[in-house]
Formats: sequence, structure tokens, C-alpha cells
Amino acid sequence: MNLDALALGAVCAELRRTILGGRVQHVHLPDEHGLAMELYAAGQARWLYASAHPQRARLHLVTSRPPRPSDDVTPVLLMLRKYVHEGRLDGVRQPALERIVHLQFSKRAPSGAIWRTTLVVELMGRQSNLILLDEDGTVMDATKRVGPQQSRSRVVLPQRRYDPPAMPERLDPRRVQEGDLALRGATAAPEQPLRQLLVGAVQACSPLLAREVVYGVHGDAGATVGRDGWEGLAAGLREVWGASEEGRWAPTAAFEGERLVAYAAYPLRSFPDVRPAPSISRAIERWFEEAAPAAGPEGPLQVGTLQARKAPLRQALEGARDRLRAKRYSLQQGLIDEAEVIRLRRAGEHLLAFGRELAPGTDRFSLPDDSTTLAADPTLSAVENAQRYFSRYAKAKGAAREVPALLAATEHELRYLDEALTHLDLAEGPDEIAGLRAEWGELGYLGAGGRPKSRGGATGKTRRRQPDRHQGRGAAPYRRLVIDGFEVLVGRSGKGNDALLSRDGHPADLWLHARGLPGGHVLIRTAGRPVPDPVLRQAAGIAAGQSQGRTAPTVAVDYTLRKYVDRIKGAPPGLVTYRGERTIHVPPAE
Repeated sequence: MNLDALALGAVCAELRRTILGGRVQHVHLPDEHGLAMELYAAGQARWLYASAHPQRARLHLVTSRPPRPSDDVTPVLLMLRKYVHEGRLDGVRQPALERIVHLQFSKRAPSGAIWRTTLVVELMGRQSNLILLDEDGTVMDATKRVGPQQSRSRVVLPQRRYDPPAMPERLDPRRVQEGDLALRGATAAPEQPLRQLLVGAVQACSPLLAREVVYGVHGDAGATVGRDGWEGLAAGLREVWGASEEGRWAPTAAFEGERLVAYAAYPLRSFPDVRPAPSISRAIERWFEEAAPAAGPEGPLQVGTLQARKAPLRQALEGARDRLRAKRYSLQQGLIDEAEVIRLRRAGEHLLAFGRELAPGTDRFSLPDDSTTLAADPTLSAVENAQRYFSRYAKAKGAAREVPALLAATEHELRYLDEALTHLDLAEGPDEIAGLRAEWGELGYLGAGGRPKSRGGATGKTRRRQPDRHQGRGAAPYRRLVIDGFEVLVGRSGKGNDALLSRDGHPADLWLHARGLPGGHVLIRTAGRPVPDPVLRQAAGIAAGQSQGRTAPTVAVDYTLRKYVDRIKGAPPGLVTYRGERTIHVPPAE
């Protein structure tokens, strides 16, 4: 997630409260895109960090001195040392609705004159930049110089006038009204996610803010345009921005277990585990330490954590899941009751048989033994009205035949993505992540923005199943454990779960899975022996620990013989149905 305008507003408020008026004691470059500055204010020294990295642009206080990997000196650093070092921070200003901050400094020159400069921190993805301005708004230098050959619309070079970035023509979230959003919704597809529409239509509306506003209205962050609720959405946007303008900041952080998954300057509601953040700067710092995506081709990052490797995969899977939820809603809207299909056919037959009895200009008629009144076009003849009803009947009959299969396939896709996200959370090393990436890439979830490919059951074409085998790269698809002499296999991916039902599973083995929860399958290889209760309970605890319910005190785990577990034909790997199960309640285990 990017540092959005609201979070940046909270950062500015924190800087005014802590370091405004402070003296700049030190300036250095921790990396090629960043700038570290130590300021002494109110009896305490604090470090401010700014970065124009294409994927990790940010501005916030940090808890410790940023590293200084080299003594390289750049032109912008020379300017900062001359005009800012030993000066004072006089102002912190954020242009309305922008991801831009102006840090205003003053310093007494050797001549006794006052040098006034402004460091403009622009946090706009690939266009992020750190630009030092003279008192009259002239560019002194910048972390990224932008010449006419790179941008015709906006040049950033020394001795050139500073031009702020152009602001897109979008709705102002502070004054947005129900009609403004309804007008945008009228031109959108009903299956389009509402949060996607808000991001595109409203200025400074980040994906996280859109998610929270939609959730606050519908109780479902994946709600689509077809559910509208424009009045509530407009009110939600105005409420959040109104609180920010009044300085009512409430930094919060959302967690899954102890893993930070989101942060905001306002209370988050769409996540199950939300906690107050010590400060907005600390929340941002922790996010970039633990959860921010790794760098792209622009350059290496200092932090290469597992969470950094997981973040882009999680983003692709969640994007695919949002699109499938919208597709499911569209399909549900297209479901037609069998009685309605029959009524359309009977209407056509009735008009052909008794149309001559209808008076000219009739716009309503009824069927025998049916209290429902049906519409007729008064400008058409009875035969033409009948033809229209037969045409509607043919379409409805086709939909009644095809939509349930499409809906079932979509539900299977969503189940698989829930399983995939759980496997991603549980992955413990680069090899496991590489194996998951290979599986999802093969299935199409990591291409074209994470859009899933069509699979068997959705289009009538059955994808040929490849034989299960270990990947050439990445970890094995399941773990092998031994409990009191019994070999236990634990699936760590969709293919790993699938493998337990093929060459690595015997019909007499015992299969376990957390009841109704995404997660890994567990197989106890019995070799014809009865499974003692302690072994069963330990294996069940592992199944609970490898599921979405791993943080609960106890989890219900189903177990049955492997021969009673069947793959779902045409579904993604690892999805099954089973029968003859019994249930045991156990605490989750590693």
C-alpha cells in the first residue's frame, strides 16, 4: 500500500507537534533515493527520513539513525549542507488532497542575511522526487532531474521555475455529494467493485480508504456498483476528510497474527484485528520494515524480508479475488428461476394462440391459471409480441442452463484463492514462496494484473491436468513429519494438497482438514495400522495450525479415510469433497 494523502496529513501534524522550530543537526543520504535529517527540538533529537523510491516513497520520523552506507556526495546533498544544515524548520505544509509536503527552512548566511529554502517531498510512485527550492520558487536541485527529453509537460532542473504536478479532474472528497457518485456509477458496469470506482472518481481516494468507506456502508469491502448506496459512500468520505481537517487523527494498524497488513490515519473497520498505533510514523516505519513490496527494476532495496517477497503475490491474489467476487455477483444477478423460464414460453404460446382476442393497443395480458400480469408492446402485433417473448425465453433457457455452472466454477476459484492466501501467510522461506509463485504463475493468477484464466467447468473446456510432481525450483509441495512412528504429510500449496490424493496417498490412509476453513491438508500414512488417539490429535492440531483458524483457541478438524476424498472435477488443484467424516476439536499446533 502507498502512503496516501490522509496518512501524509497525519505525518505533517506529527512533524508540527514534534520537530517544528527544530535545528537541523545532520544531513546524509542513506540510499540513492533517500534523505535522512536529524533535528533537535524541545530537548530531543529526532530523525526524519524521506524517500523518492519508485515503490517505497515516504516521509516520516524513524526510531533510529538511518544507515549511511557510503560517503558519496551528490549535488542535492551539497545544497542541503550549505543552505539547510544548521538551519531551522520553520514550516510543514501539505497542499490540499496532495501527496506532497513542503518543508520550509531558514538559515543565517555568513553575511548575516537569511537564506530561506523549501524542500518539496513529492510522493507519487514512479514520479516521486525530493526538490530543493530557493525563496522565489526556483529549483536549486533535485534527487531526480527531469529534462525536456524525459517530460515535455514538467521539467525539474536547476535554475528552472518549480511547477507543481498537475492535479487530475476528480471529485473533492471533502464536498462530494450523493449525486456526484451516482452519476459516475450510472456509466459503470454493475459488476465493477465500488472501491475501484471510488479510487478512479474521487481525488486522493486510496484503495484502502475506498475499501473502508465501502465496508462502512455495505459491510462488505468487495461490494459492487450494482449495490450503490451513494448517499452513505459520500457521507463516509466527507466524514473521514472532515476529521482530518479538524485534526482528529487516530492512527491504527491492522494485523493478521502479529503481521502488519495495513495502517491508516483513521480507525480501520474492515479488518478483524485492528489496534491503535503508537504514532503514524511508527506504523509507516513498521510497514516498510515488514510488509512493503520488494523493489522492481529501478534498484535494490535495503530490506529484503520474507514479507517483502510475499507482498506483491498477496496483492495479485487479492486483486484476482476481488474480480471474481464481482463476477459472482453478476452471475447471481443473472440467475433465472425455472418458473420464470416456463412463464416466458407460455406467454409466447398464449399470444400466438389467443392474440387475436386482445383488443388493439393492449399493453397488459394475463395467462390462464396465473395471476401474474405480463406486459405487451401496444405498437406491435400479437405475433410480434409472441416472437419477443420466445426470444426472451431462448435467452433465459440458455442462462438457466449455463449460469449455475459458471457460478459453481467461480465459487471454486474463490475457494482456491482463499487457500492460496493462507498458504502464502504460512510460507516460511524463499523456496516455499518460489514454489507458490510457480504454481500461481502456471494457473494465470500472476499475469495480466493477476487475472485468472478460464478453467474447466466455467467454459465447458476441461483443462488437462498435469501429473503432480515436485517443482524443479522451489520447495517440495508438502512437508514430511513423523509422529510416534506414523509418517504424516502436510500440504503447503494447492498442488501439495492435490499430491496427497494421488501418488502419495493410499485409500486406507487418514485424511484431515480444518472444517470449513482454508488451509493445508494433512495425511497420516497408516500402512494398514489403526491410528492411536494421540497421533490423531497431534495431526489434527497440525491441520488446525495450517489453516486460517490458526490463531483461534480451538479448531474443528474433520478426518476421514483417503478413499472418501474426491477432487472437484475441473476445479483448481487441492479442492475436494469428502464424506464419512468425523470431527475432532483441538488447539492449533505448529
